[in-house]
Amino acid sequence: MSLFCGRLLSASAQPATAPLPIHPIRSISPSDSSFADLEFLTQEIGSARVVMLGEPTHGEGTVFEAKVRLMRFLQRRMGFTTVAFESGLYELDLAQRRIEAGTKVQEALESSVFGVWTGTREFQQVLPLLGRRGLRVAGFDYQLSGSYQDELLDELEAFLKPEKGADGIAYDYLDECLSTMGESFLFPPSHQLALFELQLGKARRLLEKVAAGTSPLRQERARFWLQTLRSLQALARDYAHNDPGTKGEAEFKATDSNPRDAQMADNLLWYLRQHPKEKVICWGALPHLSNKAEVLDNAEIQTYRPMGRAVKAALGPDAVYVLGTLAGGGTHGFPNYGGYQPVPAPAVGSLEAELLASGNDYCFVSLKHDAPGRPLTTYAFEYTPFTGPWSEVVDGFLFLKTVAPPHGAVPASTEPEVAAAPAPAPRRPGRPQPAPVLSRPSGQLLMLSGAVADRKTTRPVPFATVAVPGRGVGTVADAQGRFQLAVRRGETLQVSSIGYEPELLPAPGAESPLSVQLAPASFTLANVQVSGRSLDPRRIMKNVIRNATANYEQQQDHAAQVYSRRRLISFDTLRHEVEYLSHILHPAGFREWMGGFLMLGPQETHKVLESHVVVPAPRPLRQADYSQGGHGFYTAGADPVRISPLFKAKTVGRYALTLDSIEHRDGETFYILRFAAKRPSKRVTGMYLTGGYSGRIYVREQDYAVVRYEALWIQDTLMWNSTARKYYGRPVITARLYSQVFSDNRKAHVVTYRKGDNGRYHISTSVAQNLTAGRMLGGNAFYSQASCEEFFSPLPAGAPVPDSVKEPELARGEISQLLQASYRPDFWNSYQRPLPGEPVPSLKASKR
Repeated sequence: MSLFCGRLLSASAQPATAPLPIHPIRSISPSDSSFADLEFLTQEIGSARVVMLGEPTHGEGTVFEAKVRLMRFLQRRMGFTTVAFESGLYELDLAQRRIEAGTKVQEALESSVFGVWTGTREFQQVLPLLGRRGLRVAGFDYQLSGSYQDELLDELEAFLKPEKGADGIAYDYLDECLSTMGESFLFPPSHQLALFELQLGKARRLLEKVAAGTSPLRQERARFWLQTLRSLQALARDYAHNDPGTKGEAEFKATDSNPRDAQMADNLLWYLRQHPKEKVICWGALPHLSNKAEVLDNAEIQTYRPMGRAVKAALGPDAVYVLGTLAGGGTHGFPNYGGYQPVPAPAVGSLEAELLASGNDYCFVSLKHDAPGRPLTTYAFEYTPFTGPWSEVVDGFLFLKTVAPPHGAVPASTEPEVAAAPAPAPRRPGRPQPAPVLSRPSGQLLMLSGAVADRKTTRPVPFATVAVPGRGVGTVADAQGRFQLAVRRGETLQVSSIGYEPELLPAPGAESPLSVQLAPASFTLANVQVSGRSLDPRRIMKNVIRNATANYEQQQDHAAQVYSRRRLISFDTLRHEVEYLSHILHPAGFREWMGGFLMLGPQETHKVLESHVVVPAPRPLRQADYSQGGHGFYTAGADPVRISPLFKAKTVGRYALTLDSIEHRDGETFYILRFAAKRPSKRVTGMYLTGGYSGRIYVREQDYAVVRYEALWIQDTLMWNSTARKYYGRPVITARLYSQVFSDNRKAHVVTYRKGDNGRYHISTSVAQNLTAGRMLGGNAFYSQASCEEFFSPLPAGAPVPDSVKEPELARGEISQLLQASYRPDFWNSYQRPLPGEPVPSLKASKR
């Protein structure tokens, strides 16, 4: 991510008057603990209490490795005790306390440090240096980072609870503001900065009383909380007055980073005052960690005031050493943030060109001691050349002949691999395996009309599914339970809805209205005894998570055939319907949708084999027309046990869990747990701007396997609409992303699992539905529904599986392939479609 997004005035390289002295470096390997080649740094760095380790951008994995080796040297040879990251002040304070209490270092850092580092394999080599006997961790950023931010207000509320007046703080209001700032990097347009600061002021006054009290432990924590509130206030003011959402790349200037840098410096200096014996290594982007950027010959950069400048001014020039990194070539970046970019060839006369000519793979040059005041041209800031007396900006440079992007890391939440159950006997690979079907009566199609009602209350059942399993066709009833469907006489109809027993009945022979009454499903706890088992829902959920590795196909490659059916409905009119057949491969360790934050982790490979447009769209469709978002609308997001935060150990405490009922079926017992997100952030719901996330899971008592999952997401329309109205008409990306306002927007997802021949469960069916109602800003109203049904069956052993290396076109993904897939009538005339999936919870539009 670029600090200087605006247009920069490039400086021409100026040849140096004489070559600089060079210190060859043997390696950058973090495992290289022979420090003879680095011993000169003891004199170079001297008595500095703070060493800034900067990187040109965040996209160089080899630079991460080099910084880890430098950290090891600074810890072992020079007595440094703490590493402070360019990440949240509060989150890393909590991470340090959790590590001291026994939490694994990797888990603590994944929950506190920005994913641009923790999501990479190279950064994992930092972990052995940390812990109860290693370096302490701290953060200096005012931005919120990692899942630990969700605990900030809970902990503050608990700390202030004994104080008189603590119940007068509107924590819910603070939470709404912090959630938006943490997820969207905006101050919520629906809220007022003055009210936010009013609530912070109430907390601040109580904390000041505690800080002046008599309890040393509470005094110490109160001082930390006061600094945290100062940092949060600076964040809110910056977002409110210097709104990032109003600026595109052309409008963003280096000076826009000044408020952040000022508060980062304040946070670091506060930490140093509170821990006077600590020697601190700072990890971050070099532009932030640098000194006097105003000496460079660029008008925009001359307005920038890095945090390193303020820290040096406060501590003294010899108390802080700024160490940057340079590259002579290679590539950098991330696939989903601008892609991989080449390092520009250094211009003749630049420092990089001089170091490249030395022939060293790695070397070090001292500007502080060997080139004070000397004009140099380097590409140290995001590979843009700047000229000036760089010794006033950086004290020394580590040069790498070539750099490479980072690789994806295995997250801490991944369980260790367990022994696999015996594999089933191999079957002959062949064409896609057909699924079982019901019989197909022949005859003329008749248009059947009807209505679905609740047998007990006689009220309509909205959005029930009415299907003909034998032909794989169906429809969804409207909000009043009414439907129309073309059927043949004698065909079996299946009518179903969540919360009701499904009904099977023959299609009538005449075009007369059909009345269907569904019986509510009834589960009860009465007269149920389960000996030797705890009925505590939290303990049941922890057992689900603990047994997931043994129960599910997660630690080995899993290939499946998928039949998918999508429908797009506008104002109760079916506008488009398509069915298609695919093969997918979920690789071992695939636990994050799209490979996680940086898209560097294991990802699904999807290959569309056959496609059939049942109802053509009135206009050519684009990929965005299928992009409903949410779990269940792509095969990569269909399996919640694999990807949902609900099934992660580190987030299980973020849900209210209740034992809804116990069901006995076919001689087995199932727990039905109801869940609801306490605070519906993206880290808890899996989606942004969510106002609510709730549902049920069905857990098999014998092995704690989830056999069914039902979930409903409700969008935070207040936040969405206020954002859309604020940026409407502005030439910025935020206005394009928020181009409509909603009266309703909700998504539902129902998944079933089946136990395979190898003893492990795999996803069997996934049914997702999305309902949106509102209007385009400056345009027309809309009321639309989308649904996606998917039916999974494991591929037989030895069957060909999708391979994006052999077939690079598969990297386009599921929807792009679907839009270009061809139709083969012979295949679809003989293909036997699976039985229809179960419907999702009713999505009834609400009036607001």
